[in-house]
Amino acid sequence: MTSRLEQLEVLAFRNPEDSFVQYAIALEYVSVKRFEEAAVILERSMEQDPTYVPAFHQAARTYEQMDETEDARRCYELGIACAEQQGDTHARGEMEEALRMME
Repeated sequence: MTSRLEQLEVLAFRNPEDSFVQYAIALEYVSVKRFEEAAVILERSMEQDPTYVPAFHQAARTYEQMDETEDARRCYELGIACAEQQGDTHARGEMEEALRMME
């Protein structure tokens, strides 16, 4: 039986530019506390697709779990700007609140 992570990695191999698949792989890593690997994937995802709001939000949350406050703050700020450009008021509000709670 193939794990969900293995299935996602096959999908990523077939289409490495798929932001959702990269995001899903990062979530799998977060779920097993492999935060560094998740952060690498999310950073790459934010660079490859700077319009994919969930990557910014999850990257910030991942950095928070790693106690990397400056990186978390950077990702929230970039994510807020991205969400604003995309008209995603819900995500923007969530990230603004998370950023406020960090202070």
